[in-house]
Amino acid sequence: MPDPATPQLFGTDGVRDVAGQGRLAAERVVALGRALARFALGRSASHRVLLARDPRPSGPEVSGLLATAMTTEGAEVIDGGVLPSPALAWLTADGDFALGCAISASHNPADYNGIKPFLADGRKLSIAEELAVEAMLTTTAQAAAPGEALTNDALGHRYVAATVKALEAGGRLDGVRLAVDLSAGAATATAPTALAALGVEATYLHAAGTRAINDGCGTENPAAWLNAVRAGGLDGGLAFDGDADRVLVADETGALLDGDDLLAILAADALAGDGVPGGCVVATIMANMGLQEFLAEREVELVRASVGDRNVAALMRARGAHLGGEPAGHVVLPRTDLPGRHVLIGDGLFAGVRVLQAARRLGQPLSVLRALRPRRPQLLVNVRMQTRRALDAWPAFEAARAAQEARLGAQGRFVIRYSGTEPLLRIMAEGHDEALVREAVEALAAVARAEAE
Repeated sequence: MPDPATPQLFGTDGVRDVAGQGRLAAERVVALGRALARFALGRSASHRVLLARDPRPSGPEVSGLLATAMTTEGAEVIDGGVLPSPALAWLTADGDFALGCAISASHNPADYNGIKPFLADGRKLSIAEELAVEAMLTTTAQAAAPGEALTNDALGHRYVAATVKALEAGGRLDGVRLAVDLSAGAATATAPTALAALGVEATYLHAAGTRAINDGCGTENPAAWLNAVRAGGLDGGLAFDGDADRVLVADETGALLDGDDLLAILAADALAGDGVPGGCVVATIMANMGLQEFLAEREVELVRASVGDRNVAALMRARGAHLGGEPAGHVVLPRTDLPGRHVLIGDGLFAGVRVLQAARRLGQPLSVLRALRPRRPQLLVNVRMQTRRALDAWPAFEAARAAQEARLGAQGRFVIRYSGTEPLLRIMAEGHDEALVREAVEALAAVARAEAE
């Protein structure tokens, strides 16, 4: 029986499914659009809603369905076109909007799509707010005649100009040579202009329209841009995911820096200045033990949140932290350029530039900074499941887990959870002994696969 305290439509990051199917079937998109509009307009003096999307083929249809549904609830819908999700979040906070919705499936393949709502302060919905929206899905109300969205192609330019201005305070990047993978995604609309304005000399790979979004490129498939860094003798590289809320970095040797590395570099930069605000860095349960050890040596606390950048941002607000993120490349930083607001946004472009600026201030190449934190062996295996069997009601799995935890001992740990966006059981272990970590994960994956067959 579904848990009434758990959203049934929303996952870890909005609503996501194969476009046109399941949670994104046309009638469900319309119902969700009406519920979101009713929820947001009921708590705001504004009646304006901002929509934007990544360039996957189903985006215009999903956007059109949402716009039609929201106008029947009295919303004035503005269509910003193809923009990164973090650009939409910033614009929602900057403008007179009750709600913003990014139509994107982030790093997922092109046949998926999703709806990520942002409230007027640029933040994602909490679980309680998602439940409130879901409670409105079946509410019957008199609908107005549907209207059309108003197109505004200037919003992306406004985001780029403001972002460049905010970043210039941290120093220009004249002469920095990068390979930048746009993941055939929304970063194409903003990153080249912003990076050029900051002085970056970039070779761009996989612009929108050159291939299917996220297909063999971007944060999920790093081989091409890492090779481009090595082959070109460049200073480093950046890669985004489809909606550009994630970023990964390459050093000058073509070695990959993940989100934990980026947090370590940004923390080191903060410590070289005025210190780490809040005395802590917020990461998730997936962060490598090496990051925790790196921070502990510098008397900075690592605070772990549940998976998801909205959970990272919520804990950052609670702890007064200005630095947080996830290994996959979500790095959440404050945008202080909004009058009277302190908005936390996970923005791949903003974070990637901040890391490059930190490297310049610290006077070290990225390869040296990458070596700052220990790397404890960590292995993640995904097992595709037919059903989500409760782990605490799965005796064979619990017994296997207990046995492997005993083998790993105090210097190891497991993180086992179901994906919020795909039918996957994620089994992660880490410790100081790579062989034991691998054996532990494979033992639990074997139990899960037997259940799935």
